[in-house]
Amino acid sequence: MKRVSAIALAAAVTGLSVQVSAQAAEPVTVYQAFQSIQYLPLYVAIDKGIFAKNGLDVKKVTAGSGAAGVAAVIGGHADFSLQDPMTAVLANLKGANVMAVANVVAGVPVWVIAPPDAGVHQPGDMSSKSVATALPPSTSTYLLQRLIKDQKIEKVSLNTVQIGTELAPVSAGRSQAAAVYEPQADTGLAQGYKVVYSFPKAYPGGYAFSTIDTLASTIKDKPQMVAAFVKSIGEAEALIHQSPDTAKAVAKAEFPSLDAKIVEAAVGRLIDQNIYAPTPEISAQAFGNALDLQESIGNIKPGSVTYASAVDNSFAAAAAKK
Repeated sequence: MKRVSAIALAAAVTGLSVQVSAQAAEPVTVYQAFQSIQYLPLYVAIDKGIFAKNGLDVKKVTAGSGAAGVAAVIGGHADFSLQDPMTAVLANLKGANVMAVANVVAGVPVWVIAPPDAGVHQPGDMSSKSVATALPPSTSTYLLQRLIKDQKIEKVSLNTVQIGTELAPVSAGRSQAAAVYEPQADTGLAQGYKVVYSFPKAYPGGYAFSTIDTLASTIKDKPQMVAAFVKSIGEAEALIHQSPDTAKAVAKAEFPSLDAKIVEAAVGRLIDQNIYAPTPEISAQAFGNALDLQESIGNIKPGSVTYASAVDNSFAAAAAKK
């Protein structure tokens, strides 16, 4: 009887400790612009229990656009958002006060690809050709437009389509090349397409492509929660680079409808080309590269935005030191 009582007591204590632990986990909601293989650090932090280990119970919601994600943060429906930091900057210019606190996509995950028989082997070959690209606002399209302008490529017809469907016009013969993200890049390459231009190589100093953003008031009122969230993202990023197989396994679980080989190739490319941030820190150069693009296309007036006004790197810097 004493043994039974001891076992029952141990079970009760264990159950109580689990309950207390569950109650101690702070609920957090993060809105992502899209379900994207580029956002793998967030998924690794959730799926591998990293957020939970750091005391957070994180709920992920897909907003459908970066603007919708930032709006959710501003409206109090989300603690964090994940999208192009320039979306938050644009909201701040209209009176919001949203800060980027962690880098997730630290390079430009965009490639121009074309089938070998399309006659597009280098950027200049896009002259008098049709190139499929995402409907604006899309960084891939803005980058493509600047490439065309900088290299003085004439008579390029942009065939704008829904993001993620850029290969369809090429397959149908309506376009000769496409500006794509992953996994479309490796989908095309598996079909024999060739890389015409690689944007990651154009920004060796990094590029703040997608960041974790939150309200300045949240930073002030819940600094421990923000610190735990950023620390978790940093641990997930480190795990991706230390264990690509773990990263690929999480990606395949998050994208079960995609060909597993395409997912593995896409994750490998994003790791190898330093697209996934090695740490959550947002450098002034990486932010400046992203800001420069928006200024060059006229979305943001030069001089109206500074690194200090849009980025709080203190949490990421602290996480990187641990």
